Amino acid sequence: MKSLLRINFVFFLILRGFIGLSSPQEISARQTGGNAADPTQVATKMVSVTNDWLNGKLSTPGVNVEVREVARTNDGGRLIVQYHVFVTGAPKDQTYGLATWPINSAGPAEQMKGLSIGADGIVMCAGRTPDQCGDPNKKDDPVEFAFSPVRGEVIRLGLVSADGKLKVLFAVVPDPIVSTSKNCSLEVLRVLPKFEATLVRAKGFQPNEELVFASKSYDESHENKVKADSNGGYATALLPFVKNHQDGVTNLQLKGASCVAEISFSWGK
Repeated sequence: MKSLLRINFVFFLILRGFIGLSSPQEISARQTGGNAADPTQVATKMVSVTNDWLNGKLSTPGVNVEVREVARTNDGGRLIVQYHVFVTGAPKDQTYGLATWPINSAGPAEQMKGLSIGADGIVMCAGRTPDQCGDPNKKDDPVEFAFSPVRGEVIRLGLVSADGKLKVLFAVVPDPIVSTSKNCSLEVLRVLPKFEATLVRAKGFQPNEELVFASKSYDESHENKVKADSNGGYATALLPFVKNHQDGVTNLQLKGASCVAEISFSWGK
């Protein structure tokens, strides 16, 4: 395994603390030029975009990505998860820039240039021409993406071709918060640092079946009838914070005809 100290050949991303933390209100103000929009709407939109990002809906049609975990270690209590990324359907005669969208940033930003796609689809530093990243003495070196996440953190990544005509957006959740029951599962994803905006997603229910979604934080309880999609999945935005509380626990339940999934998570401090 390559050393994580070999800069330029191993792209080591520690996203926590990458950019100053942002609340929905702060993000809203930046996105509207200082005139804050409704923070609830902004947070909900961020969750919706993140869900589409995870599902590959924002990528160029015909381009697919596979993220393969290659290592999972613990360094002094800090989880580190490492991946290789494989892309199909994208030109191999282009270079690509890497963009990241950390959960504590208002939007994506380019972090690395000159990436290439190998014959087998792996993202690498080819090091063969001046515009390609890598060491000319060690060509075609796979990029090893490594992350030190907090629980439930979604890490959003994107590759954009040098000519700007192709993009592939993908995400990983290295330390998921997920609960399974029979054939169904319920998961919560951290879209903002303290779960101010949360993506709840489920799978394994019957296609298009009616579900009951219930949530409770302190004395606030909500129950709604919802519907699974054609694949038996369900996704929604959740803003768990309760007035006059800095932190707390939210309990969720999603109930179908033959499966009930339940999960709890802590938000706030």
